[in-house]
This record gives sequence, structure tokens and C-alpha cells, in this order.
Amino acid sequence: MTSERRAPTEKTRNPFVRFVVLLVTIVAILVTYAFAFQRTDIGLEEVKDEGRRAGLVRIIRGLAKPDIIEYDEETVFHTVDFMTPCPEAGFEPTPPGDPAEPYLEAIPQCADPRDEIRVIGRNFPEGTRAPLSFIPPSGVTLKLADVEADRDGMFDVTVRVPDRAGTEVQELRVTTRERVGSWQLTKSAKDTWEKIIETVMLALVATTIGTIAAIPLSFLSARNLMRAIRTPINSVALFVVGFPIGLLVGRQLGRWVAAVGDRVSDNVPILVAASLGLALGGWWILRATLPEEEAEPPTLGERVLRRLVVAAVAVAGLFVIGFVGHLLREVGGDLEGPLGPFGFLGDFLRVIGDVMVTFLTAIAAVVTGLVVAAIGSRMGHLIADRARPGTVLLARFVFVSLAVAITAAAIGGAVRWLYALQRSSNAMATTAGGAILGLVVGVLTLRFGRRWFPDRLGIIATFLRLILGMVGIAIGIGIGIVLGVAFDALAGVFGADGTIVAPALLGAALGVLGVAATRSVHSLPSGLATYYASRTLFNGIRSVEPLIMAIVFVVWVGIGPFAGSLALALHTTAALAKLYSEQVESILPGPIEAVTATGATRLQTIIYAVVPQIVPPYIAFTLYRWDINVRMSTIIGFAGGGGIGFLLQQNINLLQYRAAAVQMLAIAVVVSTLDFVSARIRERIV
Repeated sequence: MTSERRAPTEKTRNPFVRFVVLLVTIVAILVTYAFAFQRTDIGLEEVKDEGRRAGLVRIIRGLAKPDIIEYDEETVFHTVDFMTPCPEAGFEPTPPGDPAEPYLEAIPQCADPRDEIRVIGRNFPEGTRAPLSFIPPSGVTLKLADVEADRDGMFDVTVRVPDRAGTEVQELRVTTRERVGSWQLTKSAKDTWEKIIETVMLALVATTIGTIAAIPLSFLSARNLMRAIRTPINSVALFVVGFPIGLLVGRQLGRWVAAVGDRVSDNVPILVAASLGLALGGWWILRATLPEEEAEPPTLGERVLRRLVVAAVAVAGLFVIGFVGHLLREVGGDLEGPLGPFGFLGDFLRVIGDVMVTFLTAIAAVVTGLVVAAIGSRMGHLIADRARPGTVLLARFVFVSLAVAITAAAIGGAVRWLYALQRSSNAMATTAGGAILGLVVGVLTLRFGRRWFPDRLGIIATFLRLILGMVGIAIGIGIGIVLGVAFDALAGVFGADGTIVAPALLGAALGVLGVAATRSVHSLPSGLATYYASRTLFNGIRSVEPLIMAIVFVVWVGIGPFAGSLALALHTTAALAKLYSEQVESILPGPIEAVTATGATRLQTIIYAVVPQIVPPYIAFTLYRWDINVRMSTIIGFAGGGGIGFLLQQNINLLQYRAAAVQMLAIAVVVSTLDFVSARIRERIV
């Protein structure tokens, strides 16, 4: 006898229980939507109002008739003789000249003041609307009524004769405006054309700037590229220490170069000669100092000499940037007038030169800061590779405490500047301590959370980790605030309260404690730290609407398309960096592994394994972002950011709906055209 084992079946739920669950779900949905309706203030009382309906009809009709073309018009008077009161001998008005043309009839042809008469118009164009007036001998216009011709070209109105008795012939007049000549564009259409071109160019500039900034940033926020990067602790610390030092050195260097350029800014021959001389001389020196091939490795002295030469050529490059900027500014300004209709080319050169001169000091500061930071990072690697363990640990105590002290001082200085704090305030130290410890404790609690709440718990684990991380951040902030108060009091003993001394001391102490607690840790996941920092920055920027950004930039650069371009460029940078980075994260890992196996550097891996896979989607995302920026620029204009939105807002506020319809039509046409063009480009390239 054999027995068959039946597969376990899922327990069937009781029908009554299923009915109760379904009923509760439906009730919960209804309650939710009832609450949503209440919070949304949905009601039909205003919808039923006749006045609002009439206003809606007026707006729709106005938008349906965009004010695009117009005709030259002339005023035409259609008159009929009339008298009040009737003369004793009777009155016979002058008959119309051409019965086929528009003319008027008065029935009766004369009447006493305050009597009612009929005025009939014939042969008028259908739909003609015009005022009917009484004209006494004095020439004063007394309006009697508004008339409108029916489909037969006729109107018939009854009016009361004004109290204007006289013995001379008076007139009844209908004043119309008739088209003459051919059609032409209205002022609204011409203004719309100018503004829509401005809008497209505004979006183009914003998209270009945002794309240039987003491409390198996207690699920093790609998890698959940054996850494996780990850096020795001393290297990270020296990078942090070197960057502000380089900023200060670069700022002074930039100011010196700018001062030299200002002295010869109006002497074009000197600017040309200096720019060419420095550029060609620097190129020749680099070719002579850095040979393409070497038979033997360079000695230490040769390496030092080459680095000094590169530094000197870099300084010469700053002079070239400054001189070329002054040259473009001078030449561009001189060309604006002679170029006539193409004067915008001269203005373009002038603006580019002005940008180079204005931001020369900032460029020098940032570049020098990064170079010094990179040198410090390299020194950290050398210490980690060649020094003894005891020396490495001692250096870690010194460099980490100094790096955290600089970071805390920077946080405190930023808080003091941002809130214009008084000297008695301890907010600098408390903010620095809270920020540093909140971040550190939050990261530690999240790491422990991965152990305590494994992934097999699903979404519950994610929720519990989030709560644990928030608790850790709160605890860290609380401890940091307490320590900040204590170190501010300590700094006050030496008369340094209200300065960056307190946060710097607190940072140094936290650095020492951190090194003591992590002796066994030799490197940090700098790649993941960069990834999370960049993604957080992008999310923060994207959370602010471009309209708000435009308001800020309008205060800075003034009302106009420049403010709108800056606002859209900033938002575009964050949005495209996110899209680009997600595309990098989805590439095939095979090419990366193959190129890495050949011993390629990280930069070579990106160039030969990553870039070929991301070019098509990058182009597609960029074109799509241009389309978005064109549509967003209409909203930017409401805040004074230039473009067609400013004109649209003005016409809506003035209730000029026919003019607003022209702008709305132009926006629809441009967006549709861009969508078609971008689709064709994607077909050919992507």
C-alpha cells in the first residue's frame, strides 16, 4: 500500500475575515480622501456663481483669440441729419450718397427734446460694434447707445433725444473703424518673438553651464566608482589641512596677478605681447623640461626642478588668463559699435574677458588649494607606505587633530559670519561640536544598525536603522553642544571667547580622541564619503525650486535673463549630476574589470571603460534638460528672471488675455519644436 504526500497548501482565509478586511480598507480609503477634500477646500459654491462663470467665459474667449496680427485702421463717421425741435416749415435730411454703402435713418427725422426716436443702420458689416452719438452744432459728442449689426448688416435702436434744442441742423453719428492696407504683426506678437528667443537662449546657456559642471561631479556621485576607494587617514588629514592653506596662498597670488593686469589693462599692444610671450615661453619651457621619453629615471633633483618649473608655468598661466581677459574686454568693447547688427559678438568677447578678470582671484585660490591639498594627500600616502608604524601613528595624532581643528574653526567662522554673532555668543563652538559629533555618531550608529538589524528583516530593518541613525545624530549633537559650551568657557579664561579659538581647540581634542579610539583603522572609505556628501548636496539643491533661486539671484545680479540663467544653471547642475551618476551606476562592470586588469589608473579606467558607455545617455539627458529649462524659464520670469514668463505675467496681471494667449501659443510651439528636434538628434546620435 502506498501513500501520497500532498503538497502543503496555503491556509484559506475565512470569507467573513476577508469581507471585514475589504470593508475596513474601503472605509480607510474613503476617510483618507474625505480628509484630503477637506484640506484641499474643495467646494462648488464659487463654481455656481454666475459672475465667476461669466469671468471664466471671458478669459477662455480671450485666450482663444491670440492677438497676433492687426490691420491699420481709419476712423469712419456715418451720419444722418437731424433736428430738435422740428422746424415749422418741416425738415428733410440729406439722402445717403450710395444706398449700397452703410448709412443711417432716423424715424422721425426731427423731434422735440426728450422724445424717443428710432435709429436704423443698414449695410454695415456683420458684427460691427460702434457707439451711436448725438452731435449738436457745438461739436460736442453726446453718446446715446452702443449698436451692433446683425447678420443682415442692420441694427435698430430706440434712443431719447438730448435736450439740445436749436435752429441749426444737428447730426446722429455712428463711429466705426475700418481696415486699410495689409495685415501686420501686433506689438504683442513682436514682443513675444523677442522674449521667446531670449527664453530659448537663456535655457541654452543654463543647460550648457549645468552640463559642464555636472559631468565631472557625476563621477564623484557614482557609487560603483567610489565604493572601492580607500585613503590612508594621514592622507585625508593632510588634504584637509592643505586645502585652506592653498586657498590663502592662491588668493594672494591671484590678487597680485590681478593688480599687475590692472596696471596695463588699457594698453592693448602690451597685453598682446605679454600674453603671447608667456604662453609660448611656458610651452617651450615645459617641452624642454619634461621630455616625452627618458632613458633613465629622473633623479631627486630633477624631479624637484621639474615641479618648480611646472609651478612657475602655472603662475605664468594665471598672468596669461588675466592679460587675455583684459584684452578681450578692451577689444570687445571697441568692436560693439563698428560691427553694427553683429555688435553682440563684441559684447560676447567683452563679457568673456570680464568673467576671466573678475574670477581670476577665485580661480587662483581654488586651483592652488586643490594643488596643495593633492600634495598633502600624496605626502600622506608616502608616510603610510614608507614610515614606521610608530611614526605613522604619531603623525596621525598631529595631522588628524590639526585637520579636525581647521574643520571646526571653519564651521564656527561660517556660523559667525552667517548670523553676525556677538562676541559673547558661544554658538561657534557649540555648532562645530554638534555638527562634527552628530555626523560621527550618526555614521557609527548606522554601521551598528547594519549588524543589529540585518537585511533579511526587509523594510522593517531599514526603518529601524533610520530611527537608530536619527537617535545617534541627536545624541552626538547633544554631546557636541555640551563640549562646545565647555571649550568656549575654557577659551574665555584666556580672553579668547567669541573667536574661532574655542571651536579649534574642541576640534583638536576631538581629533586626538578619534585617533586614540581608532588605532587599528589605517584607512578611511573616502570614496563612499565623497559619494554621500555629493548626493546630499545635489538633493539639497534640487529641493529648492528654481523660482526661489531666481529671487536670490535677482537680488545679486538684478532683474533680467542673467539671473534666470544662473538659477536654472544651478538647478540643472544638481539634476543632471544625479541623472548622470545613476547612468554611470548602471553601466556594465566587464569593461571596467578588463581595463583595470591591465594596470590602468583610475582616470584611464574612466576614460576607456566608463565614458564609451555613457556618451549616448548623457546626450539624451542633456537634450531633455534643455527642453525642461525652456518650460521652467516661463516660471522663472515671474520672479524677474527674464524670458517670456515676465511678459506673460505682465499681461495676465493687466487682464490682457489675448496678448497672454500669444505667449502661451509661442511656448507651446517652441516646446513642441524642441521635442521634435531633440528626438531627431537622439535617433542619429543615441
